Amino acid sequence: MAGARTTAASEGTVARPLIPVDLGWRNIVFSLRTAAAAVMALAICYRLELRDPQWATLTVNLLAQPTVGAALSKSLWRTIGTVLGGITGLGIVAAFAEAPALMVGATVAAVFVSFYLASRLRNFVSYGALLFGYTTILVAYEGSADPLNAWIVAGDRTAAILIGIGCGTLMTMLVLPRYAGDALREQLAGTRRELARYVATALRLSATPAAFARLRGGMVRRVVQFDALRASALFEAPEMRADGPRLQRIVHELLLVMSVARGLYVRIDAFTGDAAAGVETRVRPALEGIAARIDALAADGAPRPDAAALRHEAASAAAALKAGGQEIAAMAGTAPFDALANALLILRRAGELVEALALATMIDAAGAGERSIRQPAVAAAPNREPLLLGLRGAVAILLLTAVWMATGWSEGFAAVAGGVITLFLSVNQDREIDAALPFLTGTAIAVVASYLVFIFVLPRLEGFGQLAAVLMLLLLPAGLLAGTPATGALGTAIGAMGISQLSTGNLYVLDEAGFVSNAFALLAGMAATLLVLAVWPVTSAARRGRTWRRTVGAIVPGVARGTIPPREGSAEIVSLLATLLPRLSLDQQRDEDFFRGSLGSASSCIEIGRLRALGTDAAMPADAAAAIAGFLAAFAAALERLADARPGDKAALAATEAAIEALHKDLAGRSLAPGASATALLEAGASVRFLADRFTIDGAWLARRFEDG
Repeated sequence: MAGARTTAASEGTVARPLIPVDLGWRNIVFSLRTAAAAVMALAICYRLELRDPQWATLTVNLLAQPTVGAALSKSLWRTIGTVLGGITGLGIVAAFAEAPALMVGATVAAVFVSFYLASRLRNFVSYGALLFGYTTILVAYEGSADPLNAWIVAGDRTAAILIGIGCGTLMTMLVLPRYAGDALREQLAGTRRELARYVATALRLSATPAAFARLRGGMVRRVVQFDALRASALFEAPEMRADGPRLQRIVHELLLVMSVARGLYVRIDAFTGDAAAGVETRVRPALEGIAARIDALAADGAPRPDAAALRHEAASAAAALKAGGQEIAAMAGTAPFDALANALLILRRAGELVEALALATMIDAAGAGERSIRQPAVAAAPNREPLLLGLRGAVAILLLTAVWMATGWSEGFAAVAGGVITLFLSVNQDREIDAALPFLTGTAIAVVASYLVFIFVLPRLEGFGQLAAVLMLLLLPAGLLAGTPATGALGTAIGAMGISQLSTGNLYVLDEAGFVSNAFALLAGMAATLLVLAVWPVTSAARRGRTWRRTVGAIVPGVARGTIPPREGSAEIVSLLATLLPRLSLDQQRDEDFFRGSLGSASSCIEIGRLRALGTDAAMPADAAAAIAGFLAAFAAALERLADARPGDKAALAATEAAIEALHKDLAGRSLAPGASATALLEAGASVRFLADRFTIDGAWLARRFEDG
């Protein structure tokens, strides 16, 4: 078992290509479909002689989605946002065309509302709120330059965007469509298999800590992908809306499985040494048997598991683990207390792991009537992020507008447009620069490529057919990049900004200076906004702090005092974590610390609840029961002091850990003989051992080091 820890750090490392582009057939179809939709939209705009056909092609590329449900959802909310933004922009022009200061103020206020709503909403509804602000700026600023023709400007702009929406959605539905419901079912089946492999790995300790962390990171990504697919599938398939609560529960159940598996992996790894050798030989066969059963689940290629078979397997595993626990308890007095308590903890956690895995799997196999933990209604904590994002967006646009107006820069509008795009990319992101920088890079590449085509290729083309062929050649590689998760933003920028720079009107005019000036303004606006993001970051750090204080200062102490049921406390912590899950980057140590510590606390609630129950067990010696009751009161008070203390307060941490150590010494110092009393003491020792582990495994979380940096 120790050998698993000494494997070379390079184990599991896979060489990655310089540009990891997905060349699978689905991504190739996605790229071809997107390029064809953009060319179709451009042709329609040319036919209608719209003044800004580039907005149609830009829309197609920004709208492109791999599934019908996602395309329909994004199309709907983009349409709503565009129409409302166009109406608002026209209203601003009508009201303030003769008062530039008021017009700018009203437009900036609309930007504030847009960002505020986008930060409070999720998925494509958030996207629609962003489009409201973007369209308002475009219509208001362009319309104010020619108030008498503002209706024409707004009509052309809205028509081009709607044409792009229609072409993109139509192509997604007609050309080898992939439905979000099908993708969701595939994701569920794949997640079930990966989750089973993850659990079996924990039971066997068959991976290094680094490799196991990568497995967990992959599972987190699957959970986030599932949540996005779930939203699209619910929009696409009305019959799935009735299953919305059941589908949403999957996120919570998966996180609970991951929590138990991680703690079990660490505990099994620590279960070594001569003192535990005799006990380990009793534990290992049970764990191997469970792992074999789970391997069979992982190998099951059925799209949906058999619920009856799952129940049978879970019951068989529970019986095997119970028998193993009885064997361990029968060794009382012949083996060290800690070794026996650790063995019981391992078997107990393995049983909970099997139960959680079976429940998570049966959510897919059966309906919402299955046994479930009641999900608590998590009260909305005060959240300043939407307000700060709204203020930052308004200030950034105000600054760009002020520079434009003060200098009389002919291309100032392009700078504002570039700034708005960059700001939009940062909404609901913690690593804001990392989210926006690939789009800026892709835009720069698109500008260079577009310039070369604009100067050297377009003058030699005759007819729309040749133009379409050139655009297809440019858009295909951009689509492949856009359809690859690792390069999505880069590819979207190359496709969207590249074709939008070329499609400047129905009549080709070789205006090299105008092209360069516009491109420079666009990039300058994006770069200036990146500077604003760096100077004024808005992240979920405050929410994480509030989540930590709620967990440490209220939920866990409430479970210790008996005012909060253990499973409800555990579920609430997982719910709090789930709201932050899309914001976590597990390749960052502080995010990893926060993620691990939150899951560890969710599991701690279960162990504390078990300890309370053992304290009232008739088999527990009276003085030991009194010691447990005293510990629970002291532990709850120590956690509350820790929640109120400064981050990293060593005295508060030491007091909390001391309470656990005192109970451990009391229990471990007792003489044992096989029987109900010894079993109760060993079970209590197992729970205490789990709580003590939190100070070594999750010490960074308890010290709030996730707030560093």
